[in-house]
Amino acid sequence: MKSRHLVYIILFFSNQFICAQYEISGQLSNYNELWHDKIYMAYIEPGENHNIASSRQIINSTTLDTYGNFVFKGNNLPPGNSFVRIYLVESEEIDVMLSRKPKNHILLILNDKSKIHIESSDFSSNPLDYIITGDFEKQNNKIKELELSLYNINNQDSNPYLKSEKGKKLIAKKRKHIIKEFCKSNTYPLVNIFAVQKLNIEKDYTNDSDFYKELLYKLKKSNKETFAYVEAFSKKIDVIGYKTNKAEHKADKYNFSLFKDIAIILLFLFVIILIIYIFNLKKKIASISPTHIQPKKYEFTDYNQLIKSLTRREKEILELIIQDYQNKEIAIQLHLEVSTIKSHLSKMYTKLNVKNRNELKTILAS
Repeated sequence: MKSRHLVYIILFFSNQFICAQYEISGQLSNYNELWHDKIYMAYIEPGENHNIASSRQIINSTTLDTYGNFVFKGNNLPPGNSFVRIYLVESEEIDVMLSRKPKNHILLILNDKSKIHIESSDFSSNPLDYIITGDFEKQNNKIKELELSLYNINNQDSNPYLKSEKGKKLIAKKRKHIIKEFCKSNTYPLVNIFAVQKLNIEKDYTNDSDFYKELLYKLKKSNKETFAYVEAFSKKIDVIGYKTNKAEHKADKYNFSLFKDIAIILLFLFVIILIIYIFNLKKKIASISPTHIQPKKYEFTDYNQLIKSLTRREKEILELIIQDYQNKEIAIQLHLEVSTIKSHLSKMYTKLNVKNRNELKTILAS
């Protein structure tokens, strides 16, 4: 009896396990204006880029009826919360194509037991105008909210300025701002992981590493259902951070090395200039005649010859100069005008090769 009860219990839980499956249903009205009736479901693994589609990701497919109704059922999702993308294609031969304009896909968060329903009134002309209900409704509507915001700024065709290079940069800057502000206010971890992948993380991390560190800190506080995606994102940020720090360290090292090389070159040039300056200074000093810094020296015999060349009156004046007579005193002694004495002195200076009275006295003293 007990064994029979045990069998019933095992069968009950086995049945529950077998029956546990996801179900994604919907109606994409007017899909056939652009798309084929084949619809695919792709599972995006942790760490994969949400902006790239591959046939390897496809885990389910079905066919839409004339009214756009479809249903996906299965139990081939891993445990925990997952990202899946449902998308349409242009023809039966194409099994993967991620189109953004026109948009052919919807991204969803779900798990292996989720029941989700999507209603779109016109999927060809207005693919983002859909209503989503069921499990993870708030998270999936947050994804739709962000995609609508980005779609609106990317499709302002009426403004020709936005098509210029300056306009494109303005749009890119605005996109970045919208995504970051969205991540700061949003509390759903997987929605933030989806949102941040719309940024060029490798390039943006260098300029705003604090944003990514704060986001990662917030993500790591989430529950175990999102662990795989958070862990993959964390590893990606760690690798980018390591590369960025390594590049910055290399740049700092290069700048220091460059600064050191410039300093050595400048020091070398300074030494060369100093040597040239000292050499020129020595040359200039050597070129100065000793006669400029020392009194003239004459041989005694030359002096006698110069004295003999003087006139009688000049010799009289010379004798009085030796006795320290001034010009006025010499003029009184010789009964001459002072101007006459000066005239005689000028001639004497020329004959004796001196410039003034002091130099004449120096020669006479020698």
